[in-house]
Amino acid sequence: MYLKVKSKALFREFTLIRLRFVLVVLLAFLSSCQGPTIKVKEQEILVTKSVNDGENFEESIVLNKANSKAFLTNYGKKLGDSLVEVSTKYGDIIIRLYNNTPLHKANFRYLMKRGYFSETWFYRVSRGHVIQAGNTDDRATVKKRNTIGDYKVPAEIVPTNYHKYGAVAAARSYAGNPEKESDPFEFYIVLGKAYNANELNLLAEKHDFGLTNEALTFYTNRKGAPHLDGQHTVFGEVVEGMEVVEAISHVDVDGGEWPLMNIPIKLSLKAQ
Repeated sequence: MYLKVKSKALFREFTLIRLRFVLVVLLAFLSSCQGPTIKVKEQEILVTKSVNDGENFEESIVLNKANSKAFLTNYGKKLGDSLVEVSTKYGDIIIRLYNNTPLHKANFRYLMKRGYFSETWFYRVSRGHVIQAGNTDDRATVKKRNTIGDYKVPAEIVPTNYHKYGAVAAARSYAGNPEKESDPFEFYIVLGKAYNANELNLLAEKHDFGLTNEALTFYTNRKGAPHLDGQHTVFGEVVEGMEVVEAISHVDVDGGEWPLMNIPIKLSLKAQ
């Protein structure tokens, strides 16, 4: 009786050991199959997941060169016409974002949602040329940029989006940037000057750019910065508040065109 019971116990113990071994092997196999799949699919999931899946998803993304275009394309699909109010201590500026530059429009709206611009200033004032916003001398700005991501916005240069008086355009680096990709964080508003036809032709010769008949007609006796056409993406225009832009353009600046007094901005969507 003792031997029989012992044999059954040994059999059960052996069976359990064998089952454990099979389970370990099976789990190891499944892990080896799933691991690489998750890693391979991670980038795809990141850029194709619906932007309607909630605030937390959108704000958890770190944008980069590989995923930014797909993300901005998807994000832009849910945006309608956009009027943006830029509040400053000099007054408010109302900007209309263009629909024919969808990536820049989506990027601008996304950064607004992340609260980026409302922690920056008009930090560059080039009198009679442009005022530029989207930066500060605070380390927190760099930290915020790193949180959002390291990326560029593909150029969306539309020939009829002129650098006219009141145009809103994206800053960019000229060095090592033949695609003319835009800096996602900085934008400027054009002041410019008025030119007659002769002056426009001389300007085109000086800056080595082509001037179409349409552009020549458009800019004749109209303020703008035609030498920037084809170089930067114009993605909006000021529809109210150019007197505020003018006021900011006359503040005192240092040798680097940095205002002596900070000009913080706060951005919000304006009801239409």
